[in-house]
Amino acid sequence: MPKQVFSFPDSLDGFLVDDELFARAYGESADRERAWMKTCIARLYEWYGPRRDRAGRIAESWRSGLESVRAHEPVDFAVVLIGGGFASPARLLASLVPSLACGVEHVLVVRVDGEGDFPSSLLTGMELAGQELVADMGRDDVLSLLRTLAEAGRSGAVVDLAGLDDPCPEQGRVAWYRPVLDGKAAVFMEDGATFDLEALAFSHPGSEFVLYGADVDLPAGFVRGGGDEASFLNAVTDVAYAPFALAGEALEAARLVLGPGQEGCWVWPGLHPEFFLFHRTSWTLGD
Repeated sequence: MPKQVFSFPDSLDGFLVDDELFARAYGESADRERAWMKTCIARLYEWYGPRRDRAGRIAESWRSGLESVRAHEPVDFAVVLIGGGFASPARLLASLVPSLACGVEHVLVVRVDGEGDFPSSLLTGMELAGQELVADMGRDDVLSLLRTLAEAGRSGAVVDLAGLDDPCPEQGRVAWYRPVLDGKAAVFMEDGATFDLEALAFSHPGSEFVLYGADVDLPAGFVRGGGDEASFLNAVTDVAYAPFALAGEALEAARLVLGPGQEGCWVWPGLHPEFFLFHRTSWTLGD
């Protein structure tokens, strides 16, 4: 049976962000900011793909007489939800690029209950990633859209940074992922140039950075921790920025460790390529 062509509902059109806003945001962005975001996009494509196959099918015959088939293909759609006050381009790209790299053809980014202009850094990041379908919607409208998609029986993947509840948990064709990491990050500075603190501040607004090691000038929103390696390692929770020599020890406590040169990058440790694939399985007995 031929597969039906997927498209988002026409009702979405009234919520879409105007193309002119993308162009304006890109034009107002600084070269160094675009460079940080391009590095993040490149790292994510390297990590997640890009996929070379459109679908896969593996048939196996077992000694017991079992005949099995495993098939997979990219989900019909992916939706990335961000909250109204969300402003981190790196974390948005870490939620968006995996679906693109894994071959999902229909991807939508939605800001939920946003007020005021869409953050320019987010629009620029999406422009660089090639993401054009972006919407500003209220919570009720978002939930209605997701119910419509789920009840249509199409396969999908939702990356939820807005803290919504799955509106159709009984609909097993739409997978739901809500990444949660501590908002505090420990940073170890061997000297004043170990990490680009300006890049950290731009890429991860809203994070609480605690600096250890060398005594350096602190940007707004950064606080001072201890001066030695032990203080840094003891403070590590979910996220750490560490030079190569300390990265291994930091990873024993952290879920994510980023080294120098990765200030503009992010990846969700629990978000895997398989999340964006729809899997089918057949077990039968041979003749």
